[in-house]
Amino acid sequence: MLNRQNLRHFNRTVRMPEENSKAPTPSEAFGAAPDELNELQRRYRTHISNLNQNAMTLVPFNLLDIYPSTESISELISQVDDLKKCLDSFRPLSPEQAENLQQVFDTEYTYDSNRIEGNTLTLQETALVLEKGVTIGGKPLKEHLEVINHQEAIGYIRDIVNKDVELDERALKDIHAIILKSIDRKNAGAYRRIGVMIRGSKHRPPEPHMVAELMDNYFAFYRQNNETMHPVLLAADMHEKLVTIHPFVDGNGRSARMLMNLILLQQGYPVANISSERDERQDYYTALEAVQTGGSIDHFHRVVLKAVKTALIKYLDVMSPDVEEGKGDYYLERIAPHID
Repeated sequence: MLNRQNLRHFNRTVRMPEENSKAPTPSEAFGAAPDELNELQRRYRTHISNLNQNAMTLVPFNLLDIYPSTESISELISQVDDLKKCLDSFRPLSPEQAENLQQVFDTEYTYDSNRIEGNTLTLQETALVLEKGVTIGGKPLKEHLEVINHQEAIGYIRDIVNKDVELDERALKDIHAIILKSIDRKNAGAYRRIGVMIRGSKHRPPEPHMVAELMDNYFAFYRQNNETMHPVLLAADMHEKLVTIHPFVDGNGRSARMLMNLILLQQGYPVANISSERDERQDYYTALEAVQTGGSIDHFHRVVLKAVKTALIKYLDVMSPDVEEGKGDYYLERIAPHID
């Protein structure tokens, strides 16, 4: 369940303004005249009312009509930037919105991230473990712990964002320690001291004596690029580099996806989820393998950009039926041509 502390963490990740700060007016923030925004809001409310009367979905329309599928990295970046601007126009979120978004999307993220690594709990079973503390019959204790630990790790990265803690080696090792808590006490939060191989991959991770230096370079890369790279591309690069170094005996994939989302949350993006469905999971592995065997990182950038785009659209779909005065103004401007 969402408690007051976790809600504060979530609100911080979506960059809620200070209580006494003066929020810009819609016209100041987005350049539209107040009369135009009022007319857009009127038309939008009529549109939603018509959907309700016709017993249709409350999602006003498919945002992919505005942000169509593309393989162009530059177009994906442009779409992600514009979708984030739409999302920002709804902020600050109400406590009810924050609670709903966190519960739904964190559960899905936990389910998919664990399933990628072989966890057999279904999405519904994952939700029962997290929300009700239920033990699923016939499923091993380790899989329950993976669910509980992953959810705790999400809370931890939100705590880092809330407290403006720098992303460094200590933060990464803490994330990994949480992910493997009560599963592998010996290796939780510790770099590996043995050689490893990745099943089904042509990539051979570096020898253990190289890990410490490679990780020093890893965090140096982050510090050098944190202020200059596009946040989504930086998050993708940090993800790829971590799984390529493979600094831990186990838990590298979950740690890499968690660290990627830490970077995204720091920049006001929602949690991005890599789907565990067969085709999407294989595309994710193929994209990583390409980089690890000397190929381009472009494919992996596309994978992460698409995941962020999907997350932004899902957030907007949840919030869009409840547009109110002073909220969602840029979003309304973007969808105006599609409102009846």
